[in-house]
Amino acid sequence: MGLRVMVIGGSGQVGSELVRSLLTVHGVEDVYAPASQELDLSLRNSVIDAVAQMKPDWIFHAGAWTQVDECEDDPDRAFRINGLGTRFVVQAAEIVRARVCYLSTDYVFDGSSNRPYREWDPVGPKTVYGASKLAGEREVRPEDLVVRTSWVMGEFGHNMAKTLIRLAKAGERHRFVDDQIGTPTVVSDLVTALIELFSGDHSGVFHVSNSGQASWYDVARHVFEFLGEDPERITSVSTSELTGYKAPRPKYSVLDNFALRGSGVKELPPWRDSVAALVSKLTGG
Repeated sequence: MGLRVMVIGGSGQVGSELVRSLLTVHGVEDVYAPASQELDLSLRNSVIDAVAQMKPDWIFHAGAWTQVDECEDDPDRAFRINGLGTRFVVQAAEIVRARVCYLSTDYVFDGSSNRPYREWDPVGPKTVYGASKLAGEREVRPEDLVVRTSWVMGEFGHNMAKTLIRLAKAGERHRFVDDQIGTPTVVSDLVTALIELFSGDHSGVFHVSNSGQASWYDVARHVFEFLGEDPERITSVSTSELTGYKAPRPKYSVLDNFALRGSGVKELPPWRDSVAALVSKLTGG
């Protein structure tokens, strides 16, 4: 592919996988993932200069401040990075005539639905993080992509899959919430869809998550079972029993990949299959 691709947030879970996939699977030779000191999302000139220097055709914008509880303590920083930073990315893309894919989140919804959220459902974030990511969505142009995803886990960075592997080896009992319902999304599946959407010149808002739904309790038991550990070591707890969280977690944030299906893009596999494959890879299985 004779493309120049910039990946903002290239050291994160999704960005790292994107870079690897573009280079090794899709044969893109010119991929640039600027470090934070090269592209500071909170500084307009930093963003515009970095983009102008490369002149990419595509910009995958996976950079964000994702510490949900910390965002509650510093909303200005959250909006500066996630909202205003996205404005700067889009302005820079306009200058060099690049298209943007902005990675967003299930946290833009209020979590009160009784069915999976479609792309056109009303948003109503209950957290600073969700509100700041929604601010970023509103900066994106009609010709660009907004991809909302949820409960991300992959080979890079810290995530629940790695935590569960560690806990399984520890040989103790552990508690996980059973009243927060969402969908785990394995990064390799997400990245495949992101690249297909960009390659197919799609635009607009898409929900991209693995299929099915679960609580964190369900996910933990599934991983323990896959590893041959006793799932009864996992016990359930309600969200109301947990302490130490400043930001409310959505009770229900399952995403309906309606636009993906309707646009002829291959849907992601069931979460159980993909999480098992990820755990196998992480454990050398």
